[in-house]
Amino acid sequence: MALCACSFPASISWGASTSELQKSTPFASHMLGGSALGFHSLLKLNQVKKRPGGVYASLSEGAEYHSQRPETPLLDTINYPIHMKNLSVKELKQLADELRSDVIFNVSKTGGHLGSSLGVVELTVALHYVFNAPRDKILWDVGHQSYPHKILTGRREMMHTMRQTNGLAGFTKRSESEYDCFGTGHSSTTISAGLGMAVGRDLKGERNHVVAVIGNDSGTSLRSNE
Repeated sequence: MALCACSFPASISWGASTSELQKSTPFASHMLGGSALGFHSLLKLNQVKKRPGGVYASLSEGAEYHSQRPETPLLDTINYPIHMKNLSVKELKQLADELRSDVIFNVSKTGGHLGSSLGVVELTVALHYVFNAPRDKILWDVGHQSYPHKILTGRREMMHTMRQTNGLAGFTKRSESEYDCFGTGHSSTTISAGLGMAVGRDLKGERNHVVAVIGNDSGTSLRSNE
């Protein structure tokens, strides 16, 4: 499993770490934990238990996710990534916790890809905090990792329609949002798409970034020569 975020220049080299993103902000460095997989220690779920109020899954930190919609006071103020830009590191960590609970709640109602989305919660928050989507292009190499991305890009109120007829797609979909710059299904397709976008950017003389997130079904990572 490999997760990597990077910006494409005109050329691309192989075998990346997350060092570029880690250096961007203290939050990114903290949440990525010094390696591509460092933040996985934050994601360990204890076994599901039963209580009279319903079934919940508890985190190792002691948080609980009930069958009823959890309280998310900070996430309630975030409709688009621009609303995250002035948050402190402490608030960004709280946002990630609330985002995770919202993903669990929604997927418990609609079904879908839970583990892959939970695995990129902190990464999603870091990407949208550091970069300026949709001007900066964020490509999700494994499209079913995009549930947290959807919540942070104006689609939270539609999450109950995920994978339903006429509802939100289970993957990124260009016709669904300007924040979905590439329609992905499974893995490795963003390598060629990202290169194409980077070449198109350079030909147009634009200054936007192309960001690739290489997902948990791919062993490939990319890095910038910058």
